[in-house]
Amino acid sequence: MKQEQKSLITKTKILDVAIKLFTEKGYTETTMQEILSHSGLSKGAVYHHFRSKNEILEYAMNSELEHVSSYLKELSESQKLSATDKLITFVNFFVSNDTIKRLSKANWAEKIPYGLLYTLRNTVNVLSCYIENIIKQGNQSGEFNCMFPFESASVLLLLIDIWLDPAIVNNTFLEISRKIDYIAHFLNSNNIPVISEDKCLEIKQAIQSFYND
Repeated sequence: MKQEQKSLITKTKILDVAIKLFTEKGYTETTMQEILSHSGLSKGAVYHHFRSKNEILEYAMNSELEHVSSYLKELSESQKLSATDKLITFVNFFVSNDTIKRLSKANWAEKIPYGLLYTLRNTVNVLSCYIENIIKQGNQSGEFNCMFPFESASVLLLLIDIWLDPAIVNNTFLEISRKIDYIAHFLNSNNIPVISEDKCLEIKQAIQSFYND
């Protein structure tokens, strides 16, 4: 096994242990010593990759951003799904993503310097382009009739990635439910009818599990 692969396996193990502890105990209450103990790795192995739990959280955020970017790129280029199915798949991905939920519970936005700014730039400059492509595909196929594909894509992502993130906006479940209704209304108003009433209910039920954990 190459050294690069070994390094990735070690970093992934440290990351999994740390995120689990952040979720169960809270970021502030978790210590590097606890991460070290639960990982079963030597002190040298852990500190070779991460000097602090803040570095671990930052690595988790960057890894997830890369994962989401790759996922949306592949989704936008898929020839197997309709534009409607692609957007529904995208929504399902965000709602069911355990890593995003764990990062939110670790309050990543407060802990990583410039993390929120970096995320916003990635959302608007990178992810929006992939969603824009999907909306344009829907326009071409007759599924949508959206006059502002890029603008609609940007706003949709900001609503989902930022407005719904409990690490950024502190909402009750009722307030989150109303926001989901608004996102569906926003899409329908821009002639992108992908979130039905049944889909809204499904999304709310999935998000409610976050509040019950």
